[in-house]
Order: sequence, then structure tokens, then C-alpha cells
Amino acid sequence: MRAVGHMFSATLLLSLLMLATVPAKAEDPSAAQIINSLQGKATKFRSFDPGQAQREQKQEQLVTKLRGMKTRQITVEERQEIANVVKENDLPAIDLEVFFDYDSAAITGEALPILDKLGAALNSDKLKGSVFMVAGHTDAHGSADYNLGLSNARARSVREFLIKKYHIAPDQLVAVGFGEEQLKNPEDPDAGENRRVQVVNMANKDVAEKAQAPAAPPAEPKAKDEPAEDAPGAEDAPPPEGEGEDAPPEQ
Repeated sequence: MRAVGHMFSATLLLSLLMLATVPAKAEDPSAAQIINSLQGKATKFRSFDPGQAQREQKQEQLVTKLRGMKTRQITVEERQEIANVVKENDLPAIDLEVFFDYDSAAITGEALPILDKLGAALNSDKLKGSVFMVAGHTDAHGSADYNLGLSNARARSVREFLIKKYHIAPDQLVAVGFGEEQLKNPEDPDAGENRRVQVVNMANKDVAEKAQAPAAPPAEPKAKDEPAEDAPGAEDAPPPEGEGEDAPPEQ
């Protein structure tokens, strides 16, 4: 009996040690924490920051351009321009863990709690009127082209969810896929933390009002078999299955 007791104690101790070595999953941020992360910083006086006016002008021009990119995949040069403006203006942002179906842009039920918090935050009085970029990021597993397409499709899925469920104005949300171009952990390109959705406050209400939405071109009669303007094109569709960040490694 004593031997059994010692064995039970040793097993319990081993189990506790194993649990202690497993890192706890970070809790999702609350709606209030998302609001705090996405609120813009206090504006500096231009007399002390002579470059601020020029940076704000570039920011307004970029927001105007982004609003006109809803129907096409942006180029690598445009993605770099976005990254530069975000860095130069130190734009407020937050990384969120959003779950999708395997090798797909379909949002899972596990992702709904964090997306509901995001929707509530974007609808708050403190963030209303701002323009946000929903950026999709992947790890470096798979081809760069595949990951770029997958991240773009996932960013668009999040955008559509927020528009349909939380009635966020479409011109306040811009979806951009960066693929593996902006790894959060470049030391470990395949790390899970690289797979994320980033939300960036591209323009607060004041800047957004100055950044005019591009005028819509006059409507032209469409052929009977021509797809509607908002129908997703080839660049918007999720990439074909079988490769990318979610694909199993080749045997």
C-alpha cells in the first residue's frame, strides 16, 4: 500500500510539473482594451514638429487611395507604402488571433467572441468615423503568392463580417493582405504568432473627413453575362487548397 501511495504521489507531482511547463494561452483583449489600443495619440503642435503636416498629408492621400482599392489586389509597392505610413505616423494598431477553417477564409465559431468585441469597439463613440485597415498576415510556410492570396481573402472575410453584423460603414474598413511580408517573429518564420489579423487606425475622424472618398465612375451598361461590380474576382477568391500556412509538410 505504501508503495502504491508513493507511486500515486510521484505521478501527481509529474503531472503538475508538466502543466507548469505548458504556457497559458493569452486571453483575448476586451472591447475596452481594443478601443484603448486603437485610439490615436494626442497631436503634437506643428511648431515643434515641422514634419507633421507633411506626414498627415501623406496619410490623407493614402486613405483616399485605399478607399479606391476595393476591387483589386494591391501591389507590393503599395503595401510597402502602407507599411511606411503606419511606421512614420506611429499609427495605433492591435494584433488579434482570429480562427479560420483549415486552408480557408471561412471564419470559425471560435473566432466570433473576439470579432464581436472588435465590432463593439469600432462602433464606440471613441472610434466612430475613423478609417481602419484590416490586415491579414500569415507565417512563411508555403509559397509567398499562396500566402498573399490567403491573407487577402481572410482580411476581406473579417471586413465583411463587421459590415454585415455591426453595420460598420464600408468606407471605414479597408482589407489588405500582406501574406508573409510582415512576420511578427522573423526569428521563427513558421511560428503561430505570425498568423494574425491586425487592425490599424489609418485615420481618425478629423483626418478621415479630409481624405475624400474617390468619386465613383459613371455606371456603364453591362453585358448580360458580365459579373456584377461587387462580385469577387480571381484575386479575391481564396487560393486553391493544398499549400500555404495550413498545409501539412510534404512527406
